[in-house]
Amino acid sequence: MDNQEENNDWKKEAPILAGLSVHHPFSVPEGYFEELPLRISNAVYLEKIKTKVAESGFTTPINYFNELREDINAALLKEKIKAAVPEGHDYAVPANYFEQLQSNILSKTIYEAKTPQSPRVVRLWHSKLLKYASAACFMIMSATGVYFYQQHKPAQKLAYNELATEQILYDIDEDVIIDHIKDNDLQQAKPAAKDVALENYILSNYSQNEIASNL
Repeated sequence: MDNQEENNDWKKEAPILAGLSVHHPFSVPEGYFEELPLRISNAVYLEKIKTKVAESGFTTPINYFNELREDINAALLKEKIKAAVPEGHDYAVPANYFEQLQSNILSKTIYEAKTPQSPRVVRLWHSKLLKYASAACFMIMSATGVYFYQQHKPAQKLAYNELATEQILYDIDEDVIIDHIKDNDLQQAKPAAKDVALENYILSNYSQNEIASNL
């Protein structure tokens, strides 16, 4: 009776709290207590196994899970390539290919080094037409050079003679000329009018070199 009266008293004092549904705040799964002894024995057995095994029984390589996606994609791509390539078209090498590869390379290298290379002969004249055309050009050039040399030679000889005559006149001393006149009693005659006109004509129409060459 006392407990019931006390319950009624607090319900009157806290009617909101008394109006809430009454249930236990903690709950357990169904059959928890029935399976509890088995769960405890299993947990004890696992702990004993852990103490006997120093490390975990299952290990994975480093970055296994980080690279797992790339490995799976690579394996799938490999399978697709195998499915796309028909059978019998695989790459194959002869038997003992890699074992004999080094010796084959060395034998070829030594053979190429010992084999002398013949000198390459380059033909100067590739055709007869080119040969004849070159000979004709050479003959024309030679004839042209000889022609211009012959044309230039007389003019060069005449110029040389004129220079030699002038040099001889300049080399004669005046005293020698005077002595020559005195020794031969040469007197200067007065020229006639015809002689004066002829002298003026000669001086006007002929150069000193031409006069000296005709003396």
